Amino acid sequence: MEHHADFAVPITHRLWIETTLPRAHGGGTIGGRAIALGWWVESGEKPGDAPPPTGTLYLIVDEAQAGPPIWVAQGNIARCRFED
Repeated sequence: MEHHADFAVPITHRLWIETTLPRAHGGGTIGGRAIALGWWVESGEKPGDAPPPTGTLYLIVDEAQAGPPIWVAQGNIARCRFED
């Protein structure tokens, strides 16, 4: 499933994330520097009645895969670390 964030904030520290998701064109799994932390919300019953966030996402720049950065759900993260 392709994710998108309704809200996002930039990540200012160098956070490296490895995922369990295969790259679209093969060659391992998606991994790289996270540049944003996002979340989405399910729509409320009434306009303007938004419930709490229902999912956390990370926007990852995978230099080994052509294309734009990829939103990855927190449940698909295998490992992460801060780089110096």
